[in-house]
Amino acid sequence: MANIRLAKYAKWFDDSSEDIRSCCGKALQMLRTQYGWETVDVTVPEIEEMRLAHYVTMGSECTASLAKYLDKMDKSEIGWDVRIGLSAYRSFSSRDYLNAQRLRSRQMYFHEKIFENADAIVTPMTGVTAYALQDDALSTGELDYINGAALVRYSIAGNFLGLPAITVPVGYDRGGLPVGLQFIGRPWSEATLLHLAYAMQEACSKDCRKPKVCFDLLNKD
Repeated sequence: MANIRLAKYAKWFDDSSEDIRSCCGKALQMLRTQYGWETVDVTVPEIEEMRLAHYVTMGSECTASLAKYLDKMDKSEIGWDVRIGLSAYRSFSSRDYLNAQRLRSRQMYFHEKIFENADAIVTPMTGVTAYALQDDALSTGELDYINGAALVRYSIAGNFLGLPAITVPVGYDRGGLPVGLQFIGRPWSEATLLHLAYAMQEACSKDCRKPKVCFDLLNKD
């Protein structure tokens, strides 16, 4: 695929660990060298507002769908992580939800304008690589919200706006944990994203390591 243009918002792209920035930056350089793909600088406005609007939307829809069960549920059966989440979600008002949908419409407009000049938006898949669970995670639930937020930092746009996205392993951090690069496309661009991902995968294939435990779901044997 020639003449591919990838949109990169540098401030957002670089809001990740040093190892992830390095791996993903090298992957983009590889795409330029091997395929001649172009990276164009863009701005995605109101990233933080989009994150909050996504959280309000997710939480409001969660409590609405579970409302008839929550009042009958024994709280002792729920982990502390879920209890904290549900308590926060129940604080959202109808006005909060409507305002979140207004922000969603604004973000759709911003992304549509970006896609007028680019085939996909490129970001790291996560802000951090997989981190160790806290010692009390089994008894209280996973409450590491700082690392948890970094893990989902780049998946919010696709989830909140309903945009197709795909991620490809492009390297490893200094601890040997995998790093992914994400392509976010315009609506109904799944075929293009699959081509982009395949090209990226082929470019990185010589450095790919098979995990110690690996199940090949495409192997028919």
